[in-house]
Amino acid sequence: MRRCGTCFAIALSIGFSSNAISANISSQKKNLGKYRNTYYYVAEEAAFPSDPRDTPILDKNGDTIAMVHAKYKKALDIEGSGKLTDGRVVNYATRVDGQVRYRVTKAPYGNGVGICKLKPFESIAVDREKIPLGSIVRIKETVGMPLPNGKLHNGLWRAIDVGGAIKKDRVDIFIGFRRHAKYLSDYGVTHLKPLNITLIKKPKKKSCVDQDP
Repeated sequence: MRRCGTCFAIALSIGFSSNAISANISSQKKNLGKYRNTYYYVAEEAAFPSDPRDTPILDKNGDTIAMVHAKYKKALDIEGSGKLTDGRVVNYATRVDGQVRYRVTKAPYGNGVGICKLKPFESIAVDREKIPLGSIVRIKETVGMPLPNGKLHNGLWRAIDVGGAIKKDRVDIFIGFRRHAKYLSDYGVTHLKPLNITLIKKPKKKSCVDQDP
């Protein structure tokens, strides 16, 4: 789950599947207007100082998952999910006395809302009051955008995440590795640029956003 809208992260490995979303979705099109964009990715411990490892990552019961550098813990709290140097992926679980608590997840890029698995260049975080969670939307400005796997984006995205700063006219794009931000900027999808979003398919009943992790 996203904690903020100007956050950055690093993912485990790239497995782009935006173009795998069926192009033959039943049409429920509705223009949702323009939304200013940011992007995010999974915080990777290896990208931060290793010493001193004096800051704990705690689970919801207060047990220590790992000891990390304070700078990494700060980035993790902003992002909400991250990869530890031992290979485990941790994800936002809850808050206790104002502090973020985590859980270990098998999802390679972390989770959004419920049990939804984040997928690079497919998942977005939204304001659920503006864009229904679990819905599929089309972002006009990303149609035809080159992807790291050499394919072109079909413009379809899944709204499966939220964030503290993702309110009203904001949308947060999950890109996987931080270096992949260039695929957005090179295609003209720059920071806070208004993007045209259309609702393509309404949420399914009992989708991943409705299930408890």
